[in-house]
Amino acid sequence: MKSAIILILFAARLWPAGDPRASDEANQALALAREGKYEQAIPHYRAALKLDPGIPGLHLNFGLAYLKLNRLADAIPQFQDALKSDPASFQARVLLGMSFYGVRRFGEAAAALKPASQQQPDNTELRFKLAQSYLWSKQYDAAKDEFRLLLAKDPDSAPVHMLLGEVLDAADQEDQAIAELQAAVKASPREPEAHFGLGYLYWKQKRYEDARSAFEGELAQQPQHPQALTYLADTEMHMGDEKAAEEHLRQALKLDANMRLAHLDLGILQASRNDSDSAAAHFREAIRIDSSKPDAHYRLGRLLLSMRRQKEAEAEFARVKQLAKEERPDAERPDALINVPGRENGPQ
Repeated sequence: MKSAIILILFAARLWPAGDPRASDEANQALALAREGKYEQAIPHYRAALKLDPGIPGLHLNFGLAYLKLNRLADAIPQFQDALKSDPASFQARVLLGMSFYGVRRFGEAAAALKPASQQQPDNTELRFKLAQSYLWSKQYDAAKDEFRLLLAKDPDSAPVHMLLGEVLDAADQEDQAIAELQAAVKASPREPEAHFGLGYLYWKQKRYEDARSAFEGELAQQPQHPQALTYLADTEMHMGDEKAAEEHLRQALKLDANMRLAHLDLGILQASRNDSDSAAAHFREAIRIDSSKPDAHYRLGRLLLSMRRQKEAEAEFARVKQLAKEERPDAERPDALINVPGRENGPQ
């Protein structure tokens, strides 16, 4: 959590409790926490809570100790109790929202961060986290509103353009998504992932010349970007440049052996050259990485038929039919379309 959202400080001293023993435990916990001895402080917080759970500030400071230890799941109940005792507390609300954010409970993060952003409407970092929480909890209309508010304050923010583009892509508004990624590249040509995100959107629309240019733009800045290499290779295959495609696919797999699309495309290339064993191995790797997509099963099934392995082929085709019944989307998509500041806790 970035400290710019909210200044995180332990209280100097808690208010006295009804039970002097509770005050002693609470203040001993605080003294240890202020020295950075968070693990040692925890038993004293627990003891104080057992003796007098109503000490003002106790839950908030206990939650902060857990937060400092990156024990966000443990911090959440403390911040919830702190908010119950003081519903107007901006600090408790933000810390609760950011703890939910950190454990990937994005819907609950948004619910906590929205009223906090209303308390501090000019806190752009807080709005950015709120917008991301809406995005990753699939509340796309709310996410669009928040990102557009952010752009009204800073029209040249490449990260905001990028994330708004992701929202629009998720909402099947591809042309508008492309416009946002183009704006991101224009605002900051060296912004990490901006060219890749734009290239991916072009790739989806089969605008392969544009996609290749964008992927090459990403690789000019990040030569060891396995996704950009993979999607550039797939683009080159669609454009008929198999030699360049194979080179880029092998580079991608050296960097990340779990690039599903790279294995699938290499399998297709090897099958076209009648190297059936190598092709089968790549198709099986693609299935190992994600067995829910039918394309690798189908390709493997066709290959096994050509190898006169009828029974194995039928098993693959049966899997394709099963997946079709489940109506799973079979479009390839990067694990993370774009990577911008703050995505470290987002979907992978």
